[in-house]
Amino acid sequence: MSTHTLRPWSDIVKLHPDVEAGALTEAVFAIDLGAIAASDPNVPVVNRDPEAFFRATYLTTDLRKLLEEVLACLAGKPGYNRVLKLRTPFGGGKSHTLASLFHAAKRRDALDGIPEAKGFARPADVAVAVFDGEKFDARNGKTG
Repeated sequence: MSTHTLRPWSDIVKLHPDVEAGALTEAVFAIDLGAIAASDPNVPVVNRDPEAFFRATYLTTDLRKLLEEVLACLAGKPGYNRVLKLRTPFGGGKSHTLASLFHAAKRRDALDGIPEAKGFARPADVAVAVFDGEKFDARNGKTG
């Protein structure tokens, strides 16, 4: 009977460069969809730039399925639910999911570097609207 020694995970797994360098900030985790949609220059590039965002995003099975279905819908393919409800607990990835949908709808080509996304539909130009409830005053509305 032979025995094999397992190598430490740190010898096998390569961390994302910003994690490795210790340059990861809380702002990267606190995704502000309204600020992304407004092209706020204070948003970290990894969240603001669609290509950087998808390079740093792991497409889980559920996220891949959601993106595939939404892009198919936007491309006019029939048979998909057009009303979605994201249900996750606090910190469960809703903002990251919404940012993924926003970037995919605005810049479908940003997904081209991800092998799992190769077969996704390619909708024509898509008009995208973002309603940021945190920056909306129910009495006075919002200007600008």
